[in-house]
Amino acid sequence: MVEPLLEARGLGVRLGMRRRFLRKDDRGLPVLSNINFTMQPGEILALVGESGSGKTTLGRAIAGLTQIQAGSLLFQGQPIVDPDNVATIRTRDRAWYPRWRAHRKDIQMIFQDPLSSLNPRRSIGQSLDVPLRNFGAATTVDELFDQVGLAPEFKGLYPHRISGGQRQRVGIARALAGAPKLIIADEVVSGLDVSNQARILRLLLDLRDQRGLSVLFITHDLAVVRSLADRVLVMQRGKIREDGPVRRVFESPNHSYTRKLLRAAPSPEYDPDWLAETVKGPFAMDIENATAFVTGANRGIGARFVEALLLRGAAKVHAAARDVAALPDDPRVIKVALDITDADAVARAATEASDVTLLINNAGFNSNTGALKNPSMEDARREMEVNYFGTLSMIRAFAPVLKANGGGAIVNMLSILSRVALPMMGTLCASKAASLSLTQAVRAELKAQGTRVFAVMPGAVDTDMSKDFPPPKLDPADVVRAALNGLESGDEDDIYPGDMAQGLRAGLEHDPKEVEAELAGYLP
Repeated sequence: MVEPLLEARGLGVRLGMRRRFLRKDDRGLPVLSNINFTMQPGEILALVGESGSGKTTLGRAIAGLTQIQAGSLLFQGQPIVDPDNVATIRTRDRAWYPRWRAHRKDIQMIFQDPLSSLNPRRSIGQSLDVPLRNFGAATTVDELFDQVGLAPEFKGLYPHRISGGQRQRVGIARALAGAPKLIIADEVVSGLDVSNQARILRLLLDLRDQRGLSVLFITHDLAVVRSLADRVLVMQRGKIREDGPVRRVFESPNHSYTRKLLRAAPSPEYDPDWLAETVKGPFAMDIENATAFVTGANRGIGARFVEALLLRGAAKVHAAARDVAALPDDPRVIKVALDITDADAVARAATEASDVTLLINNAGFNSNTGALKNPSMEDARREMEVNYFGTLSMIRAFAPVLKANGGGAIVNMLSILSRVALPMMGTLCASKAASLSLTQAVRAELKAQGTRVFAVMPGAVDTDMSKDFPPPKLDPADVVRAALNGLESGDEDDIYPGDMAQGLRAGLEHDPKEVEAELAGYLP
């Protein structure tokens, strides 16, 4: 029979202090009572219950952060707390601590809010270096980053500069510094969106499979429990009401409280493949840890792209613009002075940015004039030079870079005017239509090397390029959000942000001539 990794026998915890008239009552209030359970090596054990049931207190007690006043706690068969020493423990007595210290490396905790548990004055690299030195570990910071899927560029950043999902990965990396056998994860995905939840949960599963880690997973989310855990403990008012395999507890609960808990919780249809890597569409690309190159990055949609890519975990962004003064000062942002109509400059940029996995062609020009309004050809020629030939030049230069880095993706920021003609911007429509044809052509040519090519076609956007178009207009941040969501989901390679674009798309499918007639009224 395999010896349990962890065993609790009758654990009890009291917290706080009450006064009875002029006398102190040192016993405190009971928070945990008669806790009994075992945990096997490599097991993921979920701990669930309503708020205030004692889940976090139990996790902190096992980690040595909250004092145990009763019962026994054994780790790999060796007592940490036992009946012989609990009677001598008092709220301010630290005589018990050496027993915990011997197992400090073996039991680590990941907290719900990693931002509050990370020193804001230390970079991410420094925060990970401290436990490595304390434990005398042979592992390096770079190795920890690799284990949790963070790029080395994050080492110099501070906690407030990275996203919630990235901070949680840092918390996991810090817990791994001492090569523990047990990790206590306290509500580690509760503040994350669904995609980041899945990434963190997959990481925990991978660590269990690769390193044989045991995980005590504290949560209130029963859907997560069903997808992740092997066994589940159900807590109510400081006591364990039920203990059993996840499937049995969910399908045939024994305790009345468990049945009430299951009835009270939302019960979406169980999807056993929720955490599988194959849930995304055929064109999907992960932004986290990607290296992006964004043209026209100094304002409007381009500036929002840079911000959003960093928030979603891009390791690095090459931000290109003719004027770099407005580009953000961030260690992850490489400022690139670039005019995309200069073929030599584009070629140099591709050579210097040899790590790019995501190319976003955003730079553009709009003369805001009709095809016949301006007798000069200069504006129309400029639109074609920037919007078509500039985009073609970027794709030609960066296609070999993307191929060398595994394929990657190209996002061409176009417009719904790629598919319809708006007379007040007639020459712009011509250049955007040419760019859409280009997108479709290179999509076919680059398929063999594994490069996905997306066309993003929003309606009117509130930027300088659409200053003459009447409202309503989309916020640039909403356009970027739709573009990156489409890139990460991968369901379609043509993305239509906003109601205007969606409406015109539907109209073109139903009656293209009716759409043409409706837009004919927008004259220069």
